[in-house]
Amino acid sequence: MSSMRNAVARRPHRERGQIKSREKWGLLEKHKDYSLRAKDYNLKKKKIAQLSQKVRDKNPDEFAFGMLSQGKAGMGKHKAGTKANGEHGGPLSHDAVQLLKTQDANYLRDIMARGRKEMEELKEEVGINAATLGGNGQSKRIVFAEEDLEEPQRKKRRSDVDMLEPSTDAPTMVHSELSSFQSQSAFETVGGAEDESMDIPKHRSKKALAAEQDAVARLRMERKKRKRLQEVRVAKLEALKKRQREIMAAADQLDLQRAKMARTVGGVNKNGVKFKVRERKR
Repeated sequence: MSSMRNAVARRPHRERGQIKSREKWGLLEKHKDYSLRAKDYNLKKKKIAQLSQKVRDKNPDEFAFGMLSQGKAGMGKHKAGTKANGEHGGPLSHDAVQLLKTQDANYLRDIMARGRKEMEELKEEVGINAATLGGNGQSKRIVFAEEDLEEPQRKKRRSDVDMLEPSTDAPTMVHSELSSFQSQSAFETVGGAEDESMDIPKHRSKKALAAEQDAVARLRMERKKRKRLQEVRVAKLEALKKRQREIMAAADQLDLQRAKMARTVGGVNKNGVKFKVRERKR
């Protein structure tokens, strides 16, 4: 039955077209046209959102090919420095780089002088505190070698290197002082306890005994605090020495770079061949 119905010719289905009064607005939009237009709109909106997120996540320090394009206008925000004619975006001149390295060397020199002064103060504190912890009624003082400030800069750095060598006489002497102080304090505690037990009369009150025990506990606490402070100072001194060594290495490297730029020392070319700068024969 259904096959007979399908075999009969049917009237073709035609969609309604645009009416005469609205022909000036163009063709009548069907659902298919709306779907295509909506899909295109959503695709553009998604693409714009992705580009906006990419711009928000952009790192201004990352590499971009615009950094290599010196002649293009509008790509200069990644460029740094100044050109020879004063415009922004070009590499620095030889004299400008040399001046900047000189300023860096002066800054490192100031930092080294400040660290040297701080190390001197710490060494004095460590020596005085070690003498105090040594006790024994005799004031011990640890003398550290001081450098001559009137010598040239190179000799001063050499003396700094000698002072920063890991032989570290100060911590060794401090630890020996601390160990002697511990053994001596333990001996004095035992001996003092025996003497006190021998000298204390039987009729002393409990209040007096409690006061003496509190005084002994406070004294022990003060000794522990002094010992801990001494250890902190020694650790800080070692950290300062390490930092001074690093700053001195950086300053030496800067001096070498400046000397190479002034062509007063040799260097290594791109093939790894070492060369010397010799004066021209007169």
